[in-house]
Order: sequence, then C-alpha cells, then structure tokens
Amino acid sequence: MNKLRNLSIAKLAIIIAAFGFLAIGCSNSGQTDENTSDSTLSLTDKAEKLVYPMPTPLEITTMLNKAGASYIIGIANRPENVDKYFTESAKALNLGIYGADLSYSATYGMSQETMNFFVCTKKLRDGLDVQTPGNDSLSAKIEANIENKDSIYKILTGSFTSTFEYLNNNGKGTVAVMVIAGGWIEGLYLSTELAGMIDKNTEIMQGIADQKETLSKLIPLMENYKENQNVSDVLKNLNTIKLAFDELKTVENKTQMTKESFNKIKKEVSILRKKVVETP
Repeated sequence: MNKLRNLSIAKLAIIIAAFGFLAIGCSNSGQTDENTSDSTLSLTDKAEKLVYPMPTPLEITTMLNKAGASYIIGIANRPENVDKYFTESAKALNLGIYGADLSYSATYGMSQETMNFFVCTKKLRDGLDVQTPGNDSLSAKIEANIENKDSIYKILTGSFTSTFEYLNNNGKGTVAVMVIAGGWIEGLYLSTELAGMIDKNTEIMQGIADQKETLSKLIPLMENYKENQNVSDVLKNLNTIKLAFDELKTVENKTQMTKESFNKIKKEVSILRKKVVETP
C-alpha cells in the first residue's frame, strides 16, 4: 500500500479539498482507462515535498461575487451530463468540474443548484468507489442545511478528511491530480466567461492573471503521472494555456493581464473544458 509519506498531509488536503471538496477516491468498479494504475507511485516518488496551497474554487467564485458578476444558471456543467461519464478519467475530471460548480452555486446562495451539483459529485464519487464513513448520511445533512451557506461549507470540508485518508491509503494519485485539474479548469472557465459578460471586470481579470502562478504549480504536479495517457492529454492542453499565461508580465509583484492574452486564455480553456465535459 503506497502512502503519500513525504507530503505534508495538511497541505495536500488543502489542495485536493480545494478542487474536489470531498470528491476524490479510487476506482475498483465500472469501466477503467488503460494505464490508470499507479499503485507503485506516489506524488513524492518523483516530486519534491509539496508545500504550497492552491486557490480554491470557493475563493475564485467569492471573488466573482464580490466583483459584481451575476450568477448565470446555464454557465456550469449541466447536471444531466453526469450520467454519461463512464471512464475513470472522465469521472475524476468532472468530479473536479462539478466541485467547482458546487462552490459557484453555494457562493451565490443558489440552493437548488447547490443540491443538484452535490448530487452530481456524490454520483461520481460512488462511481469511483469512494467508501468513507458518513457517505450515506451526507446527502441528508446537505439537504437539511441547504439554506445555510456556512453550514454547507463546514459539512463539505469536514467530510473531506475521511475521503483524503481513503485516497492516501489507496495510493490513487492519478485520480487525485485529475480531480484537481478539473476543478482548476472550471474555476478558470467560469472566470473568463463572466469577465466577458460585465464591463467593470478589473478584479476578475486580476484573479485570472493570478492563475498564472497556480498553473505553474499544477503542471509539475500532473507531470508526475504523465505516463498515464489521459493525464498526458490534459497536460498538453494545460501547457497550451500556459503559453498564453507566459506572455503576461509582472510589474511590482503583480501579474498584468492584457486583452490579447485574455482572449487566448479564454479560447484555450474553453476548448479544454468542452473536451472534458463532453467526453464520456
């Protein structure tokens, strides 16, 4: 059994909880992808100790809310799409996608949408065979507290600990990084879409520019699993997005977004996101 023994559990927990809430696990049932086993590989067999936190979808969507962006019902991944994700990689990536959408709806106090996205994350967790204590009662807790945003956050983040332990004890790093990637992709996608819908978008544009640093951490994390074809495919798209981010200049420790670079980033993340949500 392969432990993430050299990692700070607290730091990795921040990262994975950030992008999937309680949404990561291993797959022992259903259709799986070729070359998905990483039972002999941990995140730290090829990487240095991970000591950085990554911004959460909650932080990103809170920024969108404070910037005055309205909640757009049709912008998130459609809940009905959840039933078409059959492979392990599709489930993992879209677990991250729906985790970000769940954060988006919860930030804006959209009770029905929050419940819908939670159901999606639960369905994908079940499909990945996540078996952690409290899973059976989680839906009831969410439904009972759906109108209380603070309680919803506590329930979701509190549930993460047992899910992380399950992931850690089963050495499913490939699934972990795919969920993280899915959450990052959706957070950036939501930001770029909303930035194009409002006139006063300076704060949102700065939030997008700040993702340059986040991406510089995500890519090396995923490169530990680039032997997996599905991870490699996502990496290719992330590196294309990185090229657009690399054009941005930093002035007084602040990354500057340009209209041209924004359009490139928006285009590339839309291409990748479409591929993720439409691939079964």
